[in-house]
Amino acid sequence: MNVIETPEKSAATKPLVVVSSRTGNTRTVAYAVRDALPGAELVAAEAMPESLSQYDPVILGFWCDCGRAPADMKRAAAKLAGKRVACFATLGGEPDTPRAKDWMMRTSSDLIGDDRGNVLAGTFLCRGRIDPKLSQSMPVTPERAQRWSAAETHPNRMDLIAAAAYFAERFARSTSGSATETA
Repeated sequence: MNVIETPEKSAATKPLVVVSSRTGNTRTVAYAVRDALPGAELVAAEAMPESLSQYDPVILGFWCDCGRAPADMKRAAAKLAGKRVACFATLGGEPDTPRAKDWMMRTSSDLIGDDRGNVLAGTFLCRGRIDPKLSQSMPVTPERAQRWSAAETHPNRMDLIAAAAYFAERFARSTSGSATETA
């Protein structure tokens, strides 16, 4: 029987949710994730604290920016070293396709870097509405129009419940604390 042991973390550490959100979709998911983790703090990517010693895990929330993570999240993630990091993202396409799952793993791996001692502790992907400014710059194909239409109702209540459950299962603590926001 294989048992994976997780090192005990100092009582002084707490989860940090770092979010990049252009339309509010990803921020909505970030609130659900933060609320599922006692004592968690939520900050915007551009407001990530300089010192991260009091945070574990660090959870990065971002949106699909033309097949990449947005620039503000890349800058925030570059500050991470020696951390357990989890990622969640929203995208206009179907999150359960092999292509979407591959994108999420590649993007998450790129964000945590393989040279800074970070460990990818999980990923979560859900649908989100497309920013109308982005959709105006893309050619409309019947397939794309169908994806955009399906994405209009997301993230929905079920997406938020699923995100909260995913992160609570991995990181919830027995200690209680109040959620705070500085984003």
